[in-house]
Amino acid sequence: MWRWMASLFYIAISSLVKLVIGLFLLRIIAVHRRWQRVVLWVLMGAVTVFNIFYVFIAIFACRPVSYQWTRYDVERVFEGECNSTLFATVPTYVGAFLNVLADWVLPVLPAMLVRKTQMETRRKVSVCAVISLGSMYVYVPPAGMAVTD
Repeated sequence: MWRWMASLFYIAISSLVKLVIGLFLLRIIAVHRRWQRVVLWVLMGAVTVFNIFYVFIAIFACRPVSYQWTRYDVERVFEGECNSTLFATVPTYVGAFLNVLADWVLPVLPAMLVRKTQMETRRKVSVCAVISLGSMYVYVPPAGMAVTD
């Protein structure tokens, strides 16, 4: 049960982090850079809507819901059924694609803002590096999950 709840929290929290970063970037992007604002709104909307949909898929993957964590219990037999593998696989790949896209776009947009500033090149590189470090939150938790399995 704890693993199931952790996956739900991971989906929700990673979506909220992307939304908050996107809203922050909307505040610092100038109004005349319309294409960047449109990219952010579309990306935030797509990631948020899909992750809400994906949370419901994860919650109701099995009927009854408790069968999600009791189906592997060797001491007792529980009755229930889960969705087909295809029904779980396709949304997972779509979600992974959207999240990877967001994880690459969100650090790149601030770097594009810094590119045209009147700073020396060395300082621009260091500012871009610091801004891009914010994207590391995405790569660390899945690596930790892979190690603990």
